[in-house]
Amino acid sequence: MTWQELPDIAPEDFTVATMPGRFAAIGDPHAAIDDAAFGLEDLLERADRDERDRGLGDLPYPPNHPKMAGEPKRVQPSKDADRRT
Repeated sequence: MTWQELPDIAPEDFTVATMPGRFAAIGDPHAAIDDAAFGLEDLLERADRDERDRGLGDLPYPPNHPKMAGEPKRVQPSKDADRRT
């Protein structure tokens, strides 16, 4: 999709059934994706600079999402140690 199409479309407009007709009408918008290649040096330098100057390191993995009040346990029942005892 293009920016110009955004006001007139909805996600359900793009399905397995509709995409072959769309590609036939507009062509493959990704056909030239490999025509330009860029290095990662600028991105890596920015990451190093952010970590050095701003203390922005990698995000925790797995992400640390605090539990909300009343949220159930995040463990499969078969792995719940409290249920097995």
